Amino acid sequence: MLSKFSDFLSSIGVMLAGIFLLFFSSVYFASADTPSFLQFPTSGKRAQVAEGAALENLPISKPAVPLLKNPDLKIDNLATVAAASAVAVDAKTKTILFNKNAGEIRSLASITKLMTAMVLLDLPMQWNSSATITEEDMAGDHHVEVGERFTLEDLWHVALIGSSNTAIKALVRSSGLSQEQFVALMNQKAKELRLSSARFNEPTGLSEKNMASGVDTARLLIDALTFDKIYSTVQIGEYYAHPLGGKKARRVWTTNWLLTDWIPNNFKVENIAGKTGYIDSSGYNFVVSLSNEKTHTITVAVLGAASNEARFSEARDLAEWVFANYTWPDEEGYGKLIQ
Repeated sequence: MLSKFSDFLSSIGVMLAGIFLLFFSSVYFASADTPSFLQFPTSGKRAQVAEGAALENLPISKPAVPLLKNPDLKIDNLATVAAASAVAVDAKTKTILFNKNAGEIRSLASITKLMTAMVLLDLPMQWNSSATITEEDMAGDHHVEVGERFTLEDLWHVALIGSSNTAIKALVRSSGLSQEQFVALMNQKAKELRLSSARFNEPTGLSEKNMASGVDTARLLIDALTFDKIYSTVQIGEYYAHPLGGKKARRVWTTNWLLTDWIPNNFKVENIAGKTGYIDSSGYNFVVSLSNEKTHTITVAVLGAASNEARFSEARDLAEWVFANYTWPDEEGYGKLIQ
C-alpha cells in the first residue's frame, strides 16, 4: 500500500517538474523566431509618430457658414446702402455677411417692441381677457381711442403689426407690473440673450435711450422670431381689430412695406418677417428676416435710413446682393471655396 502511494507522489512530482521546466524555457529562451504569444512584453520608450504624419489622415473640418463666391470681394461697403448702419447676418449661424458700421450703437425706436413682446410672452398673460384704453396709455397713434376696450390678443396684433405705442402701454399695464419692473425684465432678457450692446429705458421705443448696435438688432430679431406668436404676427400685412361693445372693426396695416409690396420685391410673403422703427433721433430703422427660393435665411438690419421708403429698398437690395454673392454649404461649388 505504501509502495503504491509513493509511486503516486513520485509521478505527481515528475509532472510538476516538467511543467516548471517548460514554462522556464519558454520565457528564458524566447527569441525573434518565438511566436509572439509565448513572449512577455518588454518595457521601453513609446514609438513616436512623425510630426504631421497622423494629421494627414484626419478628415478636413469644413466650415458650415456661407462663403463669398469671390473671396476678394469687399463686404464692408455697398453703394446701395446709404443708411448710417447696416448689417446682414446668416440666421442659422449668426455669421456677419455684410457690415457697415454694424457695431455703432444707435436708437432702436419701435424695434424695441420685439423685446417687449418677448418679455410679455415670458409672463402669464391672459390673452382672452380685455383692457380698456386709458388716457395714460395714449401715445400718439390713431389705432385705438381712449375708453375703447379690446382683448389683449387684439392689442398684441395692433402693437406689432401697426406698431401702436398705445397698445404696447396697455399690454404692459395689463401684465400687472409697473413700467420700471417691466423694463428691468427687458434688460435682464437682453443679458440672457447676450445682446451686450442693448439697453432699454421704456417698452414702446419712444425713448432715444432704447439702444443697440446693428449686429445686436439683427440678433434681437432672430431671437424674437423663435417665438411662434411673434413670428406669425409680424408676417401679417393687414389686420382688423375689434373694439368690444359692438363698435366697427378697425383696419390696421403693417408698417413693413415689403409685406404689402408697396416697395416692390421678389420675396414671398411667407419669407418676410420684420419690424420697423422711427423717432427723430434714430432716423428710419428696419430689421427683417428674408429667405430665398433655396430656403436660406438671412437677417438684415438697416438703421438710420434717410426716409421711410429707403429703409425698405436698402434692406431689399442688400438681401439680394447677399444671396447673389454668397454660397451656402448645401449649394454646388461650396466645396471648391474651402479647398
